[in-house]
Amino acid sequence: MKKQNGRDHEPQAEGPADNAFIEKVVRSQAHWQATVDAVRDFIFVVDRDCRIRNANVSFAARYGCHPRELRGRDINELLGFEIPQPEELAADAGTTGAVITKEIMVNESSYVVSVFPARYDDEEVYVYVIKDITELIDLKGKLYHTYKLASLGRLVSGVAHELNNPLTGILGYTEILGLKVKDEAIRRDLDKIYKSAERCRVIIDSLLCFSRQQAPQKNLEYIHELIDKTVELRAYWHRNRKIEVIREYGEDIPLAYIDTQQIQQVVLNILMNAEDAIVESSQVGKIIIKVRYDRDRQRIMVSIADNGMGIPKENIPRIFDPFFTTKAVNKGTGLGLSISYGIVLEHGGSLHVECGEGADTVFNIELPLK
Repeated sequence: MKKQNGRDHEPQAEGPADNAFIEKVVRSQAHWQATVDAVRDFIFVVDRDCRIRNANVSFAARYGCHPRELRGRDINELLGFEIPQPEELAADAGTTGAVITKEIMVNESSYVVSVFPARYDDEEVYVYVIKDITELIDLKGKLYHTYKLASLGRLVSGVAHELNNPLTGILGYTEILGLKVKDEAIRRDLDKIYKSAERCRVIIDSLLCFSRQQAPQKNLEYIHELIDKTVELRAYWHRNRKIEVIREYGEDIPLAYIDTQQIQQVVLNILMNAEDAIVESSQVGKIIIKVRYDRDRQRIMVSIADNGMGIPKENIPRIFDPFFTTKAVNKGTGLGLSISYGIVLEHGGSLHVECGEGADTVFNIELPLK
């Protein structure tokens, strides 16, 4: 008991209003802490001596501990890589407000470090936010590559149209000369020219069909004829890489109601993947394409098999995921098979793969007649 102004002074008990205010402050603090802990980015606060004053759960989880266990530790020793230092920020505080954003690389991963000045009572501290942007950068690169492919498609379309004009003249004049010439040796030579030019025309028509940007449009087509045109597009690569393409078509294969361009894209994607797998295996390559008609189910069955490297079992469940690829950055986008899967699905069909590592890989396509 104390005396004040000659009177006894009793401490005042806290009333209901005071307790309610304290509870409100505690709840507010808990809400803010929960908000910061919910962020997946790394958030921590350091003083000017580089000592951690506070951290969120995500940052502490990186080191397998509770945030309170990190308090007082030197941030540079903990991280093991360089970040903007408090003394640098303090030096710039008068002119720039000490706000710094910096991109850094750590073990082939990319991070953005943002630093914000703050105060704990009268003490100067710095709030660090570290965000992992590795996937974002990879996605940006893949989208850029996809854009380049789209531009290349437009370029190919223009070149193909330009080639078509003189090629039409070659075919026409060769045919006219064949009618005028009586010498059989010359006629045979002209026939070779005509057949070579005709083959070029088929390739150009296939390129135009594949690169044409148009709304999905279904027509009645023979699947095996579409496959022949697609294989023709890759004939040069097959010869150059010594890859044998075997086509086995069943009898009485009916017309199917399909989008020619889209199904051609599916076949081409699978063919190109097969080529890459064969090249990696460094062996004599073989691609076997089979087409048959399942009369009972009213479905056309297409299988494309290669004797390449095969697919690791752990990758098979993810092979149709967008942007999933085991190829180098400049070798693939990881979009081909996911797009192919979506196209076949939109046609009411199915696409699946059978493979054992080091064994033949077989892509099976099932398409309804309509």
